[in-house]
Amino acid sequence: MKNIVLTRIDDRLLHGQVIVSWIPFLNIDEIIIVDNEYAGDDFMSSLIKEASPDHLNVNVLTIEETKEFLESGDNKSRVLILSRYIENIAKLIQLDIKINKVNIGGLGFHNGRKKFVNAIHLSDSEIDLLKNISANGIEVEVQMLPKDKIIKI
Repeated sequence: MKNIVLTRIDDRLLHGQVIVSWIPFLNIDEIIIVDNEYAGDDFMSSLIKEASPDHLNVNVLTIEETKEFLESGDNKSRVLILSRYIENIAKLIQLDIKINKVNIGGLGFHNGRKKFVNAIHLSDSEIDLLKNISANGIEVEVQMLPKDKIIKI
């Protein structure tokens, strides 16, 4: 199985904070965008890939494709998983993908979400999902940048 270094939920996906801070800090080789909608959208997939640094292998995959991709590789590359939705990560965990930590980045206000902390807005059902993830022994934290203080959920 591939070496998952960080799993991040951020509705901005691959953006400046991730590219400038997280990727070099974690020495990431490979990024997986877990998004059923974008995986089926050639325009969005190519846009995400074009916005990424040249030295990275970026894949935009469905949840099922992500499971297969992670299981088919060795643990030599350092993988960052990004998703816009907590539900996607919860489904990967249900599919027995070993995730040690879930990092929450920016989640904007919409669909019944309330401000949780800083730029993190969560609905009651998303909070329940995070509690379930945490109850499975997986660390859940808010940290926008590597230098920022970690807030455990």
